[in-house]
Amino acid sequence: TQTMDYKKISKRIKKSILENSFKANACHIGSALSCVDILIELYYKILKKGDIFVFSKASGVSALYAILNDKKPMDNSVFYYLAKYPLPSKTVPGVIHSTGSLGHGLPVAVGLAYANPKDKVYCLISDGEVQEGTTYESALFARQHNLKNLFVIVDNNGYQALGKTKDILDLKTAFNFLKKTLPNCSIRKTIKGGNIDFLQKTEGHYKNLTKESLDKALTQ
Repeated sequence: TQTMDYKKISKRIKKSILENSFKANACHIGSALSCVDILIELYYKILKKGDIFVFSKASGVSALYAILNDKKPMDNSVFYYLAKYPLPSKTVPGVIHSTGSLGHGLPVAVGLAYANPKDKVYCLISDGEVQEGTTYESALFARQHNLKNLFVIVDNNGYQALGKTKDILDLKTAFNFLKKTLPNCSIRKTIKGGNIDFLQKTEGHYKNLTKESLDKALTQ
């Protein structure tokens, strides 16, 4: 079996995120770049046929679209959804649930895990979503029903829309709660904006790319 070059895949995915976000004049690029390596791990190493994946950190959807397109090339029109607003649409092949308002993906994943005990259900949430009440309710339900087939991954990039998560609402206690309550919970330390320096921190949330900034980003 040929060994996959994950660095090459990552570079390809990031290029797709940047170019398609630019074409769509879409923001939330930093959110997408922070979860690239998590999605690559899921789609190229972990997810098997029959497994279920819910992408809850909705605004980073350009990363999900890029991964799905990389696995199985789709009509470029799917990237049109980035122009409307960068949120997952279940009309895109491979997206099982349209998420938008944060905190909704995990409840859906919990329901799917409860209803399909023989299936593995994976859910990627953002650190900002840990501030949502639905996240706590879902975790408690998962513990109550011992949903060992549910696997939750938190993209902990340390930033939300307008600042550092620790300054807006420190999540240390919340992370400990999730790790103790959810049967399977992995909290991943990531970088908002990935390796693109001017898209890191809060700048990567609502910033749109210009042709100049796109060219600069593609060199990093």
